Amino acid sequence: MFEYLSTLFSEPLAFFDQAIYRTLAVLIGLCCHEWGHAYVAYRCGDDTAKRAGRMTLNPLRHLDPIGTILMFFVGFGYAKPVPVNPYRFKGDRNRDDFLVSIAGITVNLILFTLFTYLAVLGSAFMWNADFVKFNGLSKVVSYEYNAVWSVIAGSARADFGAVIERAWLIPLVRLSAYTALVNLNLAVFNLIPLPPLDGYHVVNDLIFKGRFQLSEKAFRIGMLIVLILSAQGILGRIISWVVYPAQGLLLAPIHAIWG
Repeated sequence: MFEYLSTLFSEPLAFFDQAIYRTLAVLIGLCCHEWGHAYVAYRCGDDTAKRAGRMTLNPLRHLDPIGTILMFFVGFGYAKPVPVNPYRFKGDRNRDDFLVSIAGITVNLILFTLFTYLAVLGSAFMWNADFVKFNGLSKVVSYEYNAVWSVIAGSARADFGAVIERAWLIPLVRLSAYTALVNLNLAVFNLIPLPPLDGYHVVNDLIFKGRFQLSEKAFRIGMLIVLILSAQGILGRIISWVVYPAQGLLLAPIHAIWG
């Protein structure tokens, strides 16, 4: 978190270059995540979010002022939680609460899959055909995920300029790659079983049948713990244990086909 912010002073142009893509990616991930909660809650009988204007992909309906600032300057952020009234569910309350809780995570995983393959497809057309053939697409994809933003920043432009055939695809591929990674991070992050994250509700509904009903104070304490763990980089390390193997698993069929 703080390493990302430190580039604001050491490499300001590179910072703002990355910040634009990161912010757009987080906006896409968060808005779709909250829409998922609202939509499934509505399907389960609770129209609270819809009446509040939250069953929409319009980012202005979901953005939190502080969370939005963090998106740009820290590389991560949060949106306003979608209001849900479980007493309005038509079916089994624990089951429906579980479905609503897991909905946002499911949407993030779908977006991770979609944007990963968009980044791969864009990479296949962006790089010079001989370069792709010589290295194999798996290596090209690795370049895409780890180095192509440095091309735009300028530090590696001379190295990569000769092998980029369709430069106009670079912004689209970068945004796809960022969006894929952000959505996977959001999904894994929200699975952590700490209040107020979705993982707490998932575990409470799935294992404890909704037995634990925490107060608003307990949720605020939980949020404080989450922020401290995030600031210390602990949650980031935990998430990375899942994120990189998941990326590798998703890219495995592509590597097998194209090498």
